[in-house]
Amino acid sequence: MKIRGIPLRIHPSWFLVFLYFTLSARDQFETLLDGQPSIWNGWVIGAFTSSLLFLSVLLHELAHSFVAIGEGIKVRDITLFFLGGMANLEKECPTSKGSLKIAISGPFVSLLLAFLMILLSNNLSESNFIISNLFKQVGSLNLLIGIFNLLPIMPLDGGVILKSLIWYFTGSKRAGIKVAIISARLISFIAVFIGIFSLLRGNLYVAICFSIIGLFVFSSSKSQSQIIKIQNILSELYVNQVCSRSFRVLEDDLPVKVLSKYNSLKKDNIFNEEWILLCREGRWVGYVNEKILKNISVQNWDKKFLYEFLIPINELPSISEKESLWKAIIKIEKTKDGRLLVLSVSGLPLGTLDRVDIGKAVLKKVGLNLPDQLIKIARKENIYPLGLNLQNIAQSMVASDFKEDQ
Repeated sequence: MKIRGIPLRIHPSWFLVFLYFTLSARDQFETLLDGQPSIWNGWVIGAFTSSLLFLSVLLHELAHSFVAIGEGIKVRDITLFFLGGMANLEKECPTSKGSLKIAISGPFVSLLLAFLMILLSNNLSESNFIISNLFKQVGSLNLLIGIFNLLPIMPLDGGVILKSLIWYFTGSKRAGIKVAIISARLISFIAVFIGIFSLLRGNLYVAICFSIIGLFVFSSSKSQSQIIKIQNILSELYVNQVCSRSFRVLEDDLPVKVLSKYNSLKKDNIFNEEWILLCREGRWVGYVNEKILKNISVQNWDKKFLYEFLIPINELPSISEKESLWKAIIKIEKTKDGRLLVLSVSGLPLGTLDRVDIGKAVLKKVGLNLPDQLIKIARKENIYPLGLNLQNIAQSMVASDFKEDQ
């Protein structure tokens, strides 16, 4: 279904949560009724409790979405899953105030629902015990959702709120992210400490819970820190520092037979065919590829010339040597072959850039030099080495309108 044009998606894991809360609520109400006959069936009450929880989480995400729309940001969809929900925004809000409003709207709705449901529960306590207890349970869950989301941990709402506040007061979005990461690590250490303390006091269940939470938060903050590091690398490196020269240059008046020589020299099953650029009297005039050999009989290879099959060089996907590497990734992912022709400031071919060139440069910056065998595998499959998810990181830089802090 769609709500104000926003697609609503439900992850299969949500149905497990729905079933769990239905069974829990059913057992609780049957215990409270103590076997007394009632028109209220435990299953119906349990399903109604789960439905209210479902609606509460949905309202939490809709609050984020509607505020985001008010800030001029498109919402791709809302997905509900076993940990709660997520509003998938097209991009991050470009202002600290807007980011703060979007982040705080969800917990505000959850806490408001908690207040209203608990208030309603208290007013119904004498007149209808079952409904009163139902609203009390769902209200308590909303209170838990609201408070939990306010924890200053990225990517929870509280982490985004903290980031936005630091961003607002310092003018630096990156500073806000760094503070949110530090906050998450501090909370993870506190959680692990509580876990160890609980273990020493003999409370194994609490120890396990807090230890798992601490390790999860620490892992999340470390992941965010690594993403920031790679974003910095992609913004600091420029295309001319990374590009290679995997093209050949030939005069356009040569017979097409010359291409057979380069075809026979291929040693590996490389995904991309080599670009062959053509010159005429020192000027770049276009390019050809080896596919033309398949369309011409061998007897005519000496009679046909390269200029007859020339393709304008501006039809090749290209990028300026002065562009940042993250912008090159965005361009590469829009091409068919995952490769760009690098042009000098004067517009002349300077080299080529592909996923392997970029991946090697990023890994080298983090202190990892790949062996030739891994590079060959990555080039053969036309992928980023070691499965680096650079495309999503670059997309996040576009979504957040990434700019280097001066």
